[in-house]
Amino acid sequence: MPNLKSMEGLTTYRLGYVANCLTLGVGASHTCRLATATPQRLEALTAQNLEELEQILLFNEARGIEVFRIGSSLVPFASHKVNTLTWWKTFAKTFDHLARIARRSNQRLSMHPSPAGASLSSRHPHVREAALVELRYGARVLDLLEAGPEARVVLHVGGAAPTREEALAAAHRFLDEMPEDLRNRITIEHDDKVWSAREVLPLAREHGVPMVGDNLHNAVLPSDPEMSLKELVREAAATWTALDLRPKFHLASQKADGRPGAHSDFVDPADFRAMVSALVGPADFMLEAKEKDRALFALRQLGVKRQQVKGQGAAAP
Repeated sequence: MPNLKSMEGLTTYRLGYVANCLTLGVGASHTCRLATATPQRLEALTAQNLEELEQILLFNEARGIEVFRIGSSLVPFASHKVNTLTWWKTFAKTFDHLARIARRSNQRLSMHPSPAGASLSSRHPHVREAALVELRYGARVLDLLEAGPEARVVLHVGGAAPTREEALAAAHRFLDEMPEDLRNRITIEHDDKVWSAREVLPLAREHGVPMVGDNLHNAVLPSDPEMSLKELVREAAATWTALDLRPKFHLASQKADGRPGAHSDFVDPADFRAMVSALVGPADFMLEAKEKDRALFALRQLGVKRQQVKGQGAAAP
């Protein structure tokens, strides 16, 4: 079996995947309908999800995978008033156990609520409060897992109503008013529909929040003036290194027959090489591919094959 660490960790980049481990057939994201969300049901689902998260973390540890995004349904309806459980107390020992696994295997963890669940630009108090509750939930999970400052909850800016100027001003106010401990747990991502990388970067810089650069979003919604992949990687990385944190990027390929921005099953090797060649230092890639861990292993195998051809100790995409 090839040394899987040879192309990650000791080189300039690491690969990670999102939520579901297809090899194991688990996702730690079991939930239910709101109508059936009784306290007993929610506690049982949370216990099941935490058990599956342990399986995933151990799977990652055994294979040298050090970047992983936890599904936002780890605790079902955690940010909804229907969930009245003090789950952080009930499962405190379980979280302690999971934290030990993640810490000893150097796993960088993250969460990413849906844009509908948490964004920055709404003027409506109830929407902003709901976003805060969702972000507090994600931050609490990362805190319980004793994750370092590089572990973040990823969120988008949101919509652009009633005007782009007013929406952006609302996002600035939201970040100004956000408690510092929560702001230190978030990272902002540009998107493929509303806010380009060149628009989001100043927001991140002004508030000392890192930005996740996304190659596919940058291609589908180009900045004005256009931002090359190399510029995106350089500028986004600087928002992390300014905080003495290792940069993190999203890496995806366009699905051939999908809408613009739809993720393909695997990452195109050309997109992978382009991102690696644009790096200015050590970084992590979260693979946003439908085949999850299988997509990661496919890129690893590509790296291993290139090592064998070149006779090098580390992959050179």
